[in-house]
Amino acid sequence: MQQKKFEELFEGYLQNNLSDAEQQQMMEIIQQGAYDDFLKGKIHDMLKVGNVTDVMDKKQSDDVLNYILSQPQNEPKVVDLNPKRRRKVVLQSLFAAASIALLIALSNSLFFKEKTVIPAVPETPNVVAQNTLIDFSGKQLVHLPDGSTVLLNDNSTLKYDQNSFDSKTREVTLTGEAFFDIKHNPEKPFIVHTGKVQTKVLGTAFNINARNSSNDIEVTVARGKVQVGDTEKIYGVITPNQQIKVNKTTLDYQQNTISAAIVTEWKNNYLILDDINMAEAVSLISQKYKVSILLDNEKIKNCRITASFLNEEDLDHVLKVICSVIETEYRYNKAGSITIDGKGCE
Repeated sequence: MQQKKFEELFEGYLQNNLSDAEQQQMMEIIQQGAYDDFLKGKIHDMLKVGNVTDVMDKKQSDDVLNYILSQPQNEPKVVDLNPKRRRKVVLQSLFAAASIALLIALSNSLFFKEKTVIPAVPETPNVVAQNTLIDFSGKQLVHLPDGSTVLLNDNSTLKYDQNSFDSKTREVTLTGEAFFDIKHNPEKPFIVHTGKVQTKVLGTAFNINARNSSNDIEVTVARGKVQVGDTEKIYGVITPNQQIKVNKTTLDYQQNTISAAIVTEWKNNYLILDDINMAEAVSLISQKYKVSILLDNEKIKNCRITASFLNEEDLDHVLKVICSVIETEYRYNKAGSITIDGKGCE
């Protein structure tokens, strides 16, 4: 390449006007050592007029050069050169390194003088908060991680945080109405949040009615013992067939004696067969539909069933579902009773 072309590349480099390809081309030419004399004179002239002293003085330039030259280099394959030739190659390599070091200093000084560089703001990755709330809505039987169960009435919701539930406490939030059957655990109190009211138990069965249509929250105990209050005080501790009614707005409360069976009558419309044997299931079905059900084979009692019927299904629908699960059949007898037969379970 003609020297004039190289000089144009060099001047363009100092002005930061070269493309990536042109800059790479110029660096490759410098490494070849063809224009060392030109570079040496150019660099020394620029140093004399102080073009770089604002950014890098002589000592700093020497430090940069010494740093570059002190870095370990990948050793090339040994080539048999006579001492004079080897010295010339080494000198050219050192001069090329020095030229490159000074070029970097020069270009940086001109660049920073002519342009204001705004540091790039590191991008903050969008952190999507993981939703750890478990949400149940509508009438259904909810199995909680600790083995407790909650029977939700219609137009009701139950929520809990799966990351914190069953750690130090077992806490849920209820809107609407639900019947709770809580596994006993004295180390981890079970707390139900309904607005500002908190119901705290260790292990018991109770009903909470906190429907939006009502001005009150009613906590009724069916089994065990329940503590009702808020974040500041305890309203009272109630036992079976006792109820605490709290006004949602004023937090005024009253404690009464009441039949838990009447309060929880709503759940009698549901048929819940929660991992029970067929002897227990037949008893619940017979009680709900006022019909006698016989098991033709004693081994059928050993079969276990889990099913929920929450929409006032008729008896035939219930029997069809159950018999299909445990591989049995049912038939009506002349006396109006029902017989279920099949091989049963071991």
